[in-house]
Amino acid sequence: MKSLRLAAMAAVLVVCLPVHAARFTDLLNGYRNLQLGDSAPVSQLTYSIGHMKVTLSSGAASRVMAGKEVAGLFFKGSGSFEYRSAEPVEAPVLAFNAKRQSHLAMKTDESGTTLGGTFTELLLMGAGDAIPEVTGSGGGSLEADLKAHRELFDQDTSECASHLLMQQKLAFPSAKVVRIEMRGGRDDLAYVYDGAESHDESLYTLRRIKFADSRIRQNLYPAILSVQPIDRDRRVTQKPAFYLTALDYALTADGDNADLVVTETIDRQGAQQIVLRFSMNDLEYTESSTRRYRVASVTDEKGNALPFDHDGRDLLVGVEGLTGDTLTLKFAIDGNFLVRWGGDNAWQLGTDAWFPQPKLGGQYYTIHSVVRVKKPFIAFAPGDTIRRAEEGDYNIVENAVAQPVQFAVVHAGKYSTYEQKKGDLTVRVASYAGRNDRAGKQLSDLAFSIIAYYQYFLGPFPWKEFNIIQVNSFGFGQAPPATMFITNEAFNSIMGEVNQFFSEGINERFAHEIAHQYWGHVVKMPSAEEQWLTESFAEYSAALALKKYQGDAVYNRLVRKWKADAKLGTNTAPIALANRIEDSDAFEGFRQRFELLYAKGPYLLYVLHKELGDQMFLTFMKSYQKSFRWKFGSTNDVAGLLQFIAKKDYKPFFEKYYWGTAMPD
Repeated sequence: MKSLRLAAMAAVLVVCLPVHAARFTDLLNGYRNLQLGDSAPVSQLTYSIGHMKVTLSSGAASRVMAGKEVAGLFFKGSGSFEYRSAEPVEAPVLAFNAKRQSHLAMKTDESGTTLGGTFTELLLMGAGDAIPEVTGSGGGSLEADLKAHRELFDQDTSECASHLLMQQKLAFPSAKVVRIEMRGGRDDLAYVYDGAESHDESLYTLRRIKFADSRIRQNLYPAILSVQPIDRDRRVTQKPAFYLTALDYALTADGDNADLVVTETIDRQGAQQIVLRFSMNDLEYTESSTRRYRVASVTDEKGNALPFDHDGRDLLVGVEGLTGDTLTLKFAIDGNFLVRWGGDNAWQLGTDAWFPQPKLGGQYYTIHSVVRVKKPFIAFAPGDTIRRAEEGDYNIVENAVAQPVQFAVVHAGKYSTYEQKKGDLTVRVASYAGRNDRAGKQLSDLAFSIIAYYQYFLGPFPWKEFNIIQVNSFGFGQAPPATMFITNEAFNSIMGEVNQFFSEGINERFAHEIAHQYWGHVVKMPSAEEQWLTESFAEYSAALALKKYQGDAVYNRLVRKWKADAKLGTNTAPIALANRIEDSDAFEGFRQRFELLYAKGPYLLYVLHKELGDQMFLTFMKSYQKSFRWKFGSTNDVAGLLQFIAKKDYKPFFEKYYWGTAMPD
């Protein structure tokens, strides 16, 4: 995603639906080719929205025109701004990020935290809110200044401003949407007021990544300073702009190249919503090349071409003229985006936006997939296997997931498989670059034993098939639906019997990734602020598995480690905002986030477990899984269920320790 463009730098396709496509294209061209009105001197001109106030002290300003419409204002001169965060939840991480990632003045009092700074250029673009008037002339030409300003902010990877503004006009016309770009002070800054989709206002600095590849250094990356909800409580998840409810795709892979046909069922908020805004990858940087995703076409269920624009990692699709709240869209995508990292005989389309998808809370889809890969590769996708077959030079696998999930993935490579079935469950272990039946037997045995224990307090295992796939690397695991990606150490044939896994680092990780099939898929997180529902709950479930199979000593050692490690990040941010930490040292920022989600979060669950006792706590865990099976969870729901079970108000507990930075004794 990038900011406003001087020219269309991504594909815009208009074939059919000429009236509707023309409206979409006219708006897009207007925002892409901004024109300036007469420039006039201004003095002490102010503009306020949300918690942002800008003052144009002295200089010249021009109206900004998108076609025939006044779309904003451009200013050159001396100006300043004040932004106030009035929300206590974000106060610690705001102070931390502002110190690490900006040179802004910061003042804290009883009303909140105020950030302030100066600028010499400002571009304000808005829809649904009155733009400050600029009248008269004599301010001199600002054309060259605007051109240079936009060349800089076009490098912003965080936001496609034209899409943001078009979404307001064509989907949520009663909402206010504003973007302000400021430069000329010690920081380049962007402020966004989005009353249309996220219902947040945000302020961030733009930075270049030092010591990175030259292709990466040419981009500007956001460092978030503040995000405040607009007219809502952040403890209540914002409704998404639309839901993706069914995903049906066919992927044909030949070397690095792929042809991908994706059919999506979309539930929108109403017929007045005539554009849909998706996340969609554009570029993938490898050590030696730049790989590309190309959206070739978007059509409706009758095959009519729809107007679209793929800009950075943002895909906007016009759906004017389509009736009903449920739509079927078909995307044709191609490119050389199958990357064999490190030269491996394997590639993966992971949990990012390799197909068009809404924001996280809008991902709630069943899956049907057909994957064709050139021999000798074989492919893996989540769900029940409908068929495995060979057609000429291709191996084919067809799968289906009948329950709504997030994070669809595809993995393919030179693999050998080992399968074991117990009851209705098949565990499939895929070893990389050669057979490893010993590891296959050990890992499938281990998976069955952990799953059997989890079913005791989390309920039925959600899948009939579970793939455990070796990744040719070290030190991590990941758990998409019905899948575990786990690195080489888990497949080490000298590790011995199943119980030996519980004396090595792989033990907890393995149990953690299986727990994600419950915490992450059966119960889903609707936003990054609720990620502890997946990570902390999976981590604590894994600790209970270790306690079951290895005893209290290992469990108690984990608890002590959580308590000690949590101190690293607990004063920086609440658990809810762990993903907002922006340290100037990226590794330190990652560590603090990690310790909040993987140490403080599970420690809070330990504290609750200790207070409630085994029977009541395990009843809570199983009841939560049952009550929110195949649904989105929330911390509010956790507190509510605990209150119902224990007959005690737990909201103060979560206000203090989850939404706040305190640590329980």
